[in-house]
Amino acid sequence: MPPKVPGSMRWVVGTPGHPPPLPPFFPLPQPKLTPQEKLKLRMQKALNRQFKADKKAAQEKMIQQEHERQEREDELRAMARKIRMKERERREKEREEWERQYSRQSRSPSPRHSREYSSSRRRSRSRSRSPHYRH
Repeated sequence: MPPKVPGSMRWVVGTPGHPPPLPPFFPLPQPKLTPQEKLKLRMQKALNRQFKADKKAAQEKMIQQEHERQEREDELRAMARKIRMKERERREKEREEWERQYSRQSRSPSPRHSREYSSSRRRSRSRSRSPHYRH
């Protein structure tokens, strides 16, 4: 049994049955490459570089498109808000104009007008219930 380092459970380096460790950056022997294999490696590296560049360009393009889409949405939201505000202002102005115009007159409608309105409503209801208009 190989000797142990005192106070530790590790084996002593260089003991029989355990080869000494290799230096950290010891190059392993590589078989000689043929010119075709060298060319193939160069082409593969170039292809990998191009693939990475294309991938990066595609990601940047998608980010740019997303940014432009967000800007368009923001502009549309602002335009819609502006249109709603203008509509609200227009309705308010119309309401104020209506109130100004009709506040001079009496608040209750004339009896003749209400009678015409109610009778026409009754007539239209009875027609809609008549058998001639059933589908």
